[in-house]
Amino acid sequence: MDPPAAGDGRDVLIVSNRLPVRVHIERGKTTLLPAAGGLASALRAVESIREWIGWSGGPVPEAQRDRIRRELAEHRLAPVFLTAEEERHYYAGMCNSTLWPLLHYFPSEADTTERSWVAYHRVNRLFADLVLEHAHPNDTVWVHDFHLMLLPEMLRIERPDLRIGFFLHVPFPSSEVWRLVPQREQLLRGLLGADYIGFHTPDYLRHFRDSCLRVLGLDASPDSIQQGPHRVALGVNALGPDVATFRAALAGDDVGRHLNQYATNWLGRRLLLGVERLDYTKGIVHKLRAFERLLEQEPERIEDTVMLQVLVPSREENESYRRLLREIEREVGRINGRFGVPGRMPLEFMHRGIDNAELAALYRLADVCFVAPLRDGMNLVAHEYVLCQGHEVEQNGAARGILVLSEFAGAALSLTRSVLVNPWDQRALAEALSTALAMPPSERTERIAEMYERVLEMDSARWSRRFLERLRRAAEHNRDSAVDLLADADLAELAARFRAAPRRRLFLDYDGTLREIQQRPEQAQPTPELLELLAALGSAPNTEVHVVSGRRRGTLDSWLGHLPLHLCAEHGYASRSPGGRWHESIVADLSWLPAVEELLERASEDLPGSFIERKPCGLAWHYRVADPGYGPWRARELHHHLGEMLANQPAETLAGHAVLEVRAKGIDKGGYVAARLADLGPDEFVFCAGDDRTDEDMFRRLPPTAVALSIGSASPSATGMIGTPAGLRELLRSFIAG
Repeated sequence: MDPPAAGDGRDVLIVSNRLPVRVHIERGKTTLLPAAGGLASALRAVESIREWIGWSGGPVPEAQRDRIRRELAEHRLAPVFLTAEEERHYYAGMCNSTLWPLLHYFPSEADTTERSWVAYHRVNRLFADLVLEHAHPNDTVWVHDFHLMLLPEMLRIERPDLRIGFFLHVPFPSSEVWRLVPQREQLLRGLLGADYIGFHTPDYLRHFRDSCLRVLGLDASPDSIQQGPHRVALGVNALGPDVATFRAALAGDDVGRHLNQYATNWLGRRLLLGVERLDYTKGIVHKLRAFERLLEQEPERIEDTVMLQVLVPSREENESYRRLLREIEREVGRINGRFGVPGRMPLEFMHRGIDNAELAALYRLADVCFVAPLRDGMNLVAHEYVLCQGHEVEQNGAARGILVLSEFAGAALSLTRSVLVNPWDQRALAEALSTALAMPPSERTERIAEMYERVLEMDSARWSRRFLERLRRAAEHNRDSAVDLLADADLAELAARFRAAPRRRLFLDYDGTLREIQQRPEQAQPTPELLELLAALGSAPNTEVHVVSGRRRGTLDSWLGHLPLHLCAEHGYASRSPGGRWHESIVADLSWLPAVEELLERASEDLPGSFIERKPCGLAWHYRVADPGYGPWRARELHHHLGEMLANQPAETLAGHAVLEVRAKGIDKGGYVAARLADLGPDEFVFCAGDDRTDEDMFRRLPPTAVALSIGSASPSATGMIGTPAGLRELLRSFIAG
């Protein structure tokens, strides 16, 4: 392989669970077979793919791996090899027995084991190592689907220069279902290593964003999630069919041959077509029973209609899938036994793979395409059928058929002129089939023509271009924003400045700065490690350490009062020197406080989990443990109401991290800092760190030579940024090291 060279981000590494080919070894001979699935055709138009990284598709003996690597490299493919045990626990276990059912709202089908999770993590690590081996600087890495949810974070940690995108090809469930996943936090954080995450529908995006809020406590805007200094852009990228491939198939001779054969087989009968992969999410048994109900209600359909159910084999090594296949076969036999006569069965069943030419012929011939999954990420069968029927409109001026589509398929959001139906409602399913079969030709043609235009817009070639362009913009945004995050060299320089200065003054916020924010304020007590660090800093020669907090003085006293620190409580209202008594800065006008307290008490009653913290010169309304969806909305409403209520009062309202504070005007952290720096001498080292709006008051009152660091997010008043409180503690330890 060529040695890595810096790139411009245009080269793309595709990473998916499987390669677009399957390695088949028989008697020492290697054959590359096309892999099942539509990802290869969906990415056909991406000209900038340098390599495709994925699983080889089956066990490969150790002795043959180097040879197979060389053979695949000729096709720009790089294989990940798995042992039979890894395949069983990672793929059959975590992917297909845990994540697949929960992502599709089937918790009753889910099976979770610690062994499967360990294998999932290990295999994601194997993928990460191979990507890192092949990735050049500034490459674009496009990760696909739920098999590799941990991969973006693994890559981000080791190669922050990479542009990392992730596309989820299946649904993302509501947060109530996602919280059933035992490793829900780790998987979400794994995904958040990406610069851009794409989903099929707005619902899936909203569910993911809501899960990040409810599981990780991360605030989100409609199209992004901020995790420390890293912004993860979110977008809807609905994937459609490979239009060029199907148009080529429609123009070929094989389609006509299949079309004539099937038309002869079903001469004088209308075709109701179902095409599914064997899976419990596809609702196949529900469809068969709906067809049975149609035959009961409209007996004439026994003679003039035939339903063909094409079932593509899938996961046949799984016993639950084998049981499903047996159930489908029983239903087919039972229905045919009830309604069929020798030589004419109302229900035909095809359990095998099917190529594009035969599929296109069936799509052209079908009077109704019956797509009724119980839950599906997108469902390209629906799009392909509309594409082929749209071809009929272009060629012959009329559509032969119409689409009956489950409202729980992602395609339902784009194919709105289909006959939409709830697949769980047997009566509604049968009625939808009846409506579709009776639909006038003019209406079928009008509906298909409208949906055909939409399908052309969703062409997979356009989908890939749009995704990569959005990924490029998201990565550039992060790259531009990253300049504020201090590099190792900057941190080392700060430590050197601290040690070289004749005198030092440090002003440190507590919550979110020295200590990570907790759900309840009392849970953020200092750890032994933090106490030891602050004691060492406060004891350093010619060093003043000021902890400047919004907390009450009693809390700071009980936590930090025994240390050699200057303490400032209640946003500057009260302060004390090491070992001294508390002093209040001014006598505040608190005439507004009773009315505000009454308002906040009502808000606390309305929102379970929220509560009021009373301070000598103000109030804090906490809502971190309240409902994460309703709490922020209620806080915004309160903030607006308080702004109007206090417009002519000596008070102000501040929004912090899941807290809304109302305090007397003229009391802020900046006033405390300014007073302590009144005697500032030459060459003194002044350092300040904070994480929210209240700390901006400190930053603005610092001298020009001071260092002001924002923790977790950029600040217009700070001189730099550190990602986490742990990062700040590490910097402070370096100040006194050695």
